[in-house]
Amino acid sequence: MKYILYIAIILVAYFGFYAVRIFYYSNYSPLPALEPKDITLGNGSPIKYIASGDSTAVGVGASSIENTYSYKTAEHFAQNNKVEYRNIAVSGARTKSFISDQLPKIIEFQPDVITISIGANDLTHLISSQTIFENYKQTITELESKTTAKIYITNIPNFNGAKLLPFWFVAIMENKSESINKQILNLETERTKIINIHDFGWDKFPDLSVTYAADNFHPNDTGYQNWANAFLDRIK
Repeated sequence: MKYILYIAIILVAYFGFYAVRIFYYSNYSPLPALEPKDITLGNGSPIKYIASGDSTAVGVGASSIENTYSYKTAEHFAQNNKVEYRNIAVSGARTKSFISDQLPKIIEFQPDVITISIGANDLTHLISSQTIFENYKQTITELESKTTAKIYITNIPNFNGAKLLPFWFVAIMENKSESINKQILNLETERTKIINIHDFGWDKFPDLSVTYAADNFHPNDTGYQNWANAFLDRIK
């Protein structure tokens, strides 16, 4: 009986540690507060670019707006164009809320280029693989039918190195993302490019923790540079 009590105390302490840790970083984040704004960059032929998705599209974890992958993508287009850049991403967004809240705004904006990073919060909340896939499919179908934009959307990101979460939970998510990402990659079309953010470039970092911000969950400037590289590798 005594040993059972000891085990129970250890388990409570273990789960309590991670619960407090997650609560702290969720409510008292030490990261810079970023507020994306509509801006115009560059000169030349005008294009409209909209960034959307979850906190990775906002750029949570970056030291400044300029170090987010969305802004770096806008800068890329601004090399030869006058870019009307809008960012409507929402931290915590999942594929379902993306469809209800952000999809209508994208369609109303009628952009030339759309970037989307989504799916991470579905995975952490253990949303079913089938639901995630169907939401991705609906997103692509609606954007292809209701806009003329080029669409760039990530698959589920890589959680290896995210020390905010217990290692066994990361293992569960990685196992789940392996199968769903294969399905998502098959959704690519002539207009819609799937950005394989899960695998792109991370082999260059023997220790993935160096790509994470102080909350041990979001990318830092180094991580977002790799995100930007992944997008720009597919943008033509």
